[in-house]
Amino acid sequence: MQSAAEQVPARPLTINVAAVVKPRHIQLGEKARLDLTISGDAFIKHIEAPKFNFLPAFLAVPLHTETTPRLESSKIAVSMAWVYELIPQAVGDFSLSDVRFAYQGSDYFANPGSIRVSSADTYIDVSTRSTHQVKVSVNISEPYLNAPLTYTFRYLYTAVLPTQESPTPRLPTFPDFLVEELPTQPPYTQQIRGKTFWVEEHVRRLYPQKTGQIVIKPATLLLPIPRGRKTLTTGPLKLNVQPLPEIGKPPHFSGAVGEYQISAQVDRTSVETGSALTLSLQISGRGNIQTVTAPKLPAVTGVVVNGPNLAEDSTPTNRTYAYALIPARTGTLRIPAIAYVYFDPSQAVYATTQTTPIPVSVRPNPNDAAGTETDTSVWRIWVTLLVILIVVLAVAGFLWYRTRSQMFRGAAVNPGTATRPLDNSETTKQGRQQTETEPTTAASLAHDALMQLARSNTTDEATAFANTLAQILYEYLADTLALTQRNIDTVREVCVQSGIAESIREELLDLLTKCDYHRFAPVPLSIDERRTLIGRSEGVISNIEMFLITDN
Repeated sequence: MQSAAEQVPARPLTINVAAVVKPRHIQLGEKARLDLTISGDAFIKHIEAPKFNFLPAFLAVPLHTETTPRLESSKIAVSMAWVYELIPQAVGDFSLSDVRFAYQGSDYFANPGSIRVSSADTYIDVSTRSTHQVKVSVNISEPYLNAPLTYTFRYLYTAVLPTQESPTPRLPTFPDFLVEELPTQPPYTQQIRGKTFWVEEHVRRLYPQKTGQIVIKPATLLLPIPRGRKTLTTGPLKLNVQPLPEIGKPPHFSGAVGEYQISAQVDRTSVETGSALTLSLQISGRGNIQTVTAPKLPAVTGVVVNGPNLAEDSTPTNRTYAYALIPARTGTLRIPAIAYVYFDPSQAVYATTQTTPIPVSVRPNPNDAAGTETDTSVWRIWVTLLVILIVVLAVAGFLWYRTRSQMFRGAAVNPGTATRPLDNSETTKQGRQQTETEPTTAASLAHDALMQLARSNTTDEATAFANTLAQILYEYLADTLALTQRNIDTVREVCVQSGIAESIREELLDLLTKCDYHRFAPVPLSIDERRTLIGRSEGVISNIEMFLITDN
């Protein structure tokens, strides 16, 4: 027979299960936590791990398990907990499936509820029920090299967060671009899917500096919320930068990209000979103003051009260049149309803009020693006499040069012979005698300057020597061929226009090129090298004189 205590039926074991997800709202790229627990009012043993499957919405990564003993009705009971990390794989609202717990042949179920996953660029604040979002865009996805494109960062929100701190945008650094920061505009409203959003924009104008694919890194917004900070992140932007086309590229294209206009004006329309007037050229428009260079002026006969100089009134949207023009002849000076070539990325073509020709009246300078004849017949007589005088002076100058050249070469190039170089007193004496008996010409002045250069102490420095030699040659060409601008390209044009033989022209250009080399990249020059350059300069001046005499 059983006792009364043994006849009392055993109390059934009570099992409790739970599944909890925190937080209920996350962004793509963030993680949620899943806590699963099973407990009873008595000791639980042989507990299996719970079963669930949240794919494809979430990956579940186990973190750890916990066993918690406790005293229940004077008996030891145990609670078991499993902790998982939920990594979202998609954006949306998800109702999670039941979690199954198995114990002693029985199944127990707990439902974790739902969870919302927003994209990395969106946050929904529970307290204000407001939506916050960031977006970036460019107006051109396949820009040309150095062509402008607009990058816009936008922060959209339906209500202001209840915090004292303001959201902080962080834009990328744009390492492959020249960057212009445009002024920030006031916020405006926009209707999106039936909701009213406030929109704040931050705009940059970008000029790509390399071709091929460029990836602009994501921008972020630090969003202050009562529980700390939330970071909203945009996606990256991919650009395919195209090189400027070679087909149709003009020879005078200097690299300007955009849409430009050029205008010209002078500070006065009437000027005296020998006096300077200022020509201002302004280039304005839309594009990378840093690629704009000074326009090249066409050669104007009888006008000396100095400049250009960048004017102080230049702005980020225009460049102004000033040129000083000094006319040497009376009459009407016609400043020709000045063209400027640029690449227009909107049309994908090379375009040319140009100025309107400007007439300028040039009157005689009252300070000139000689007056101007108004009678046509008298003027023609003077011109005829002047031509005869120039021919006579050129012949005399050539004969004088040949004698002086032979003397110089005997004293300087062959120092080992018995001929003794002239000392300063003898040179001065001979120069005085020649001044009294020989006319002064451009060639004679050049030869005297070359003789002085051969004796000058400045020849110890290659830079000073090259500067002086180039100055002598340019002054001779200005007096002989009416050279207006002192550069190699203008010398080539003037020589071609004057009909100078190609062999003489190439020898002259080679000498000026060597002078530029030693002026801007100075290297040592030996005495023999200097003598050779001086001898070649004398030779090219003599050849030009002979050519001009023969041609006349």
